[in-house]
Amino acid sequence: MRQSGVLHDRISLQAAPIGIGTYLGKEDDRTDELYLDAITGAVEQGCNVIDTAINYRGMRSERVVGQAVQRLAKKYPDIREKLVIATKGGFIPANSASGEEPSEFFRNRSVMKGMFNEEDIVQGCHSLKPEFIHECVLMSLENLGLKYIDIYYIHNPEIQLTELSANEFYHRLSKAFEVLEGLVRDGRIRMYGTATWDGYRLDAYDPNRLSLKRVIQAAEAVTVGSQHHFRAVQLPINIYMPEAATLQNQELHGKWVTLLEASEGMGIYVMSSATLLQTHTLKENKLFSFQALDNLGTSAARRAIQVIRSLRGVTTSLVGMKTVNHVQENLQLLKVPRLDPEEAIKIIGEFA
Repeated sequence: MRQSGVLHDRISLQAAPIGIGTYLGKEDDRTDELYLDAITGAVEQGCNVIDTAINYRGMRSERVVGQAVQRLAKKYPDIREKLVIATKGGFIPANSASGEEPSEFFRNRSVMKGMFNEEDIVQGCHSLKPEFIHECVLMSLENLGLKYIDIYYIHNPEIQLTELSANEFYHRLSKAFEVLEGLVRDGRIRMYGTATWDGYRLDAYDPNRLSLKRVIQAAEAVTVGSQHHFRAVQLPINIYMPEAATLQNQELHGKWVTLLEASEGMGIYVMSSATLLQTHTLKENKLFSFQALDNLGTSAARRAIQVIRSLRGVTTSLVGMKTVNHVQENLQLLKVPRLDPEEAIKIIGEFA
């Protein structure tokens, strides 16, 4: 196995520049088999970041990640400590293995326990209630079959801003972070963050925008006198969704800067999701017009990934891969140096 680079920080994290995502696919055994082989092959080629969520494929994605880790551990006994396994909670999940309808599973697992009141749920599908977040982490650990999770994300928290004031939202987020800090102390998770879709990509004065500064303040509020463990953000970054690198919508030292600049200044790891935008970028012929990408051959996927992983401040670019062929094609990039960050920004600008 090739060794991934080490990023040094107050809370260190080893992370390869390309990670494997597990979002897409049917809730069936065949898709599980594909993911099992893809994850195993990806790790053996040097990709140590595995991203999933409790609500992906009715919890099947988390379970197949756990199966892949078990398979790898038989061959590489010390593999677990070299992996960065991330999952997410916040959406009310379904469980494909329970035989229950999603609403029935939700009622039996959560409502019957007195976990929720009506005001605790936003848009009928999302909650930041501390007891619920705690329950999600425990369910994810069970699904994964692991003792700890490397990164635990609050999943799309910005959905709460559609019904709550900003002050109430950040208060609820802080209470959720308080639970996660406790789970860090218990050794159940190493660090936590936010995995978003729109939140970090909106204009500075959009009411649904997430302020990274305020998010971190929410973590600081529950860790007075000690170091908080909010260490990572995840958001879409691709040639059609470049806002993290181009939109100055975050506050840093009294200035407006991009999300990538703010994250770098605050010591936050950034994971790009939707790096290929579910294959949409693969149809972009313009990717073959840049001389800086000509060493990547005829693969549109490698070209699109190379641009995003080369942006300054991007720790890891996540790519959904559920076939061994895609793993082999995309992970050839691990042998290729990243572009100069200015070149990557220049290329992205051509798609604006």
